[in-house]
Amino acid sequence: MRKDICAIWILDESTNQKLNEVRGALDVFGIEHGPIYGHITFANLIDIDVDEVLPYTRKFAQGKKSFDINCSALSLLSANCIACIPSVSRKLLRYYEEYHKEFDSYCNMWTRADLELWLPHISLYGSETEDMGAIIREMTDRFHQFKGKVVRLELSIVNENDFEIIYSYDLE
Repeated sequence: MRKDICAIWILDESTNQKLNEVRGALDVFGIEHGPIYGHITFANLIDIDVDEVLPYTRKFAQGKKSFDINCSALSLLSANCIACIPSVSRKLLRYYEEYHKEFDSYCNMWTRADLELWLPHISLYGSETEDMGAIIREMTDRFHQFKGKVVRLELSIVNENDFEIIYSYDLE
């Protein structure tokens, strides 16, 4: 069965709380929002056989330890997406490179290792209609650099309107 699949690092609750405080800026603009599902996508695999990538990911995850990230900046990731940009730690980069030794050719251009375009980020808000400049200014006023923590790896099938988690591993 071939599907589009995302591999993501999940953030701990304390990190999510800090990011939700920053996202509170959306209230100023009357923008409804739910709580953040804080994560960093490290592989977005296109049209890949689930039966190949799932056992590979299980093997990759074994023995992996949780790790800190330095949530160091806010930025417009594109004209319509505001993101928190963590510093690239040795462990984050090492895990990324290790995972991409296999199946890198299936990754989209933004997560493919051999294209060197991957920018780890935590999406905070996206819109094609809102004034993103005003929103990021308000978020920046609430943002202070902090240390976050990655505590889980998840693998999800990307459906038309949602995701289906097919594997979850709590990091040691």
